[in-house]
Amino acid sequence: MSSLFFKMRFLACPALVLLCACGDIVSSSETYSQRCSDNSNIEGYAADFGGYKKGKKIPFKHSDGYLFSLTVTERENSIDHICQKHLVTTLESAYPIYSILLAAQAPTFYYSEEDKKNSGSVDVVFGQYTFSLPNPLALQNVPGSDSSYIDTMKINGVVYTGVAVSNGRKNEQPDKDYYQDASVKSDAKLYYNTKKGILKIELEDGSHIAINEEDD
Repeated sequence: MSSLFFKMRFLACPALVLLCACGDIVSSSETYSQRCSDNSNIEGYAADFGGYKKGKKIPFKHSDGYLFSLTVTERENSIDHICQKHLVTTLESAYPIYSILLAAQAPTFYYSEEDKKNSGSVDVVFGQYTFSLPNPLALQNVPGSDSSYIDTMKINGVVYTGVAVSNGRKNEQPDKDYYQDASVKSDAKLYYNTKKGILKIELEDGSHIAINEEDD
């Protein structure tokens, strides 16, 4: 599944939605309805993840030893026709050429401030691999999740806390009968935390890329 497909999927947002009025709950004795907000900005975990700002450069190191930087080249908010907010962030390197797409989603309405703080999810697409990254603080309450909390991890000489690991899925060729993309479990893993975002990506062939802040 290409990054273009994900961008089209998450950025497809009718203009009318962005122009809709921000309103409170409209109620009567018989019906209840709620209008979309005109504020498309995500807040809480999904927005804070990685501290990614457009133009930011993050030093990385490949398992073969070469150094490179990932640059935040895109960061865009939108809201769709069912009031779901989206935040698309793209990390790219000049050489070697890597492209990582982060697609965050969050609801428009929350039950409480705590729900607002911890809600939202971040999906990461790296080549043929997709990783789902829930809030590390909430992982203990997510039975059956593909992610787990591992607390502390040392990467390229720096110790990171609040670390979680997500097991990736790998895209296959479209099914010849249903003509839709399918994915299967893989041995690829992505290590992350809320503050720094992506810390390390391990691929099935044993190679990896990892954040390299030791000399930063």
